Amino acid sequence: MSRNKVMQDTDTDALVSKVAAEKAGYFHDPLLKLFLPSKLDHVDIHKLPLFNRGTFVRVMAVSKLVEGFLAVPSDKKKQIISLGAGSDTRPFHLLPQYGSNLVYHELDFAVSARRKAQLIAEHDVLKNAIPGPVEYDIHTPEFPPRQRRWSSSRLYVSSREPALPSGSGPSGSSSSINTHSQRNSSSSVANPHGFETPLKSPSYYVHGVDLRHLMTPASVQSLPGLDFSLPTLIVSECCLCYLEPDASDAVLATLIKAFTGPSCSNQLGIVSYEPFSSDDQFGKVMVHNLAMRGISIPTMMAFPTLQAQVSRLRGLGFTATAAGNLKYVHDAWVSSEEMHKINALEILDELEEFDLLVAHYGIYWGSTAHVPDAPNRFAGPFEAWNDFSRQI
Repeated sequence: MSRNKVMQDTDTDALVSKVAAEKAGYFHDPLLKLFLPSKLDHVDIHKLPLFNRGTFVRVMAVSKLVEGFLAVPSDKKKQIISLGAGSDTRPFHLLPQYGSNLVYHELDFAVSARRKAQLIAEHDVLKNAIPGPVEYDIHTPEFPPRQRRWSSSRLYVSSREPALPSGSGPSGSSSSINTHSQRNSSSSVANPHGFETPLKSPSYYVHGVDLRHLMTPASVQSLPGLDFSLPTLIVSECCLCYLEPDASDAVLATLIKAFTGPSCSNQLGIVSYEPFSSDDQFGKVMVHNLAMRGISIPTMMAFPTLQAQVSRLRGLGFTATAAGNLKYVHDAWVSSEEMHKINALEILDELEEFDLLVAHYGIYWGSTAHVPDAPNRFAGPFEAWNDFSRQI
C-alpha cells in the first residue's frame, strides 16, 4: 500500500472514532455518518469509553479555538484553510452560521477532494449548507473531463450527464440551473502546480492538493479563491505530522510569507492537533504500533514535547503561541457541568490508561498577530484565545 493511501485511510480511522463518540452522546453531529465508506454501517461502530472521551476532547478543543477566532468582531470577512480536511463536517456547521462573512478552504489529496465534492453533490443537507451558487468540476480517471456545469447549491448536475429540464430535479423539486457558457475542461487552463478544485463557491472551496507541492508563494497563490487580505486561520488536525519535518515547516513558512506584506492581512493563525512521543516508553510503543500498521508520523520524534512544538511554531514566525496536551485540556477546559454530563454517558474504568494516552496528544495554537508589549498575548482576530488556559 502506498504511503499516500495509508495517509488517506487515517481519515477513515478518525471518522469512525468521531461516529462512535457521537453515537455515545458526547456531541451531536448527524452529518458524520454520510461520510462513512459504504462498507461501514454506523450501527455497528463502537469504541471503548477511553477512546470516545479522547475524541470528545479533541473535537471540543479544536472547535473552541476555531469558534474563538470567528467570534471576535471584524470589519472584514474571515478565512479558514483546513489542511487534510478529509471527511471533516465543520464547514457545514459554520457556513450556515457565518454565511458570507466566512470563506472556507479545504485542502486534501485530489482523490479525497473529488470524493467529498461528489458526496456534497449527492446530499441536499450538505449542499444547502453552502451559501451562494456552487460550481462542481468532478473528474475521475474512469470518467474523463467533459463539460463543467454550474448550479445553485440546491441542485447538482453531473459533468457527465445532460442537464435536467426545470422541474425534474431531485424529488420532483423545481430548481433553475445557470449553465453560463459551457466550457470544455480538457481545453481550459490547468493549474500549473497540478492542483484541482472540484468544488467552488463564493464561501467554500474544496481543493485537491498534495501539500508537498505547496512550498512556494506561487503555488499558494494559484489556489482559486484564496484571499491574502483576510484574517486567516490554518487548521491542521493530524495532517502536517505525516510530512517530514522539513516539508511541514516549508508549508507553514510559505503560508506565513504569503500572508505577510503591505497588501496582506498580516494576521495568520494556526490550530494544530498532533501526537508527540514525550521521549518516554509509552511514546515509543505508540510509534511502534503505528509502524506495524504502516503509519509513520515523523514529527512525533522530531518534536517530542509540547515545548518543542511551541518552539517550532515561534521559529516559523507565529509570534504568539500556546499549547496543552489533551489531559490538561480535559481537566482545565471542560466545565464541571459538562464533566458531569460526560461522566454519565459511559463508565470510564481505564482512567489511568486514558490519562496516559491523552497526555501524548497536543493542541497547539499560534498567530502572527500579538500584543506589542506582550509578545505571547494574542491580538486582533485571535484575542479571544487569551481566555483559554494554557499548559505552555
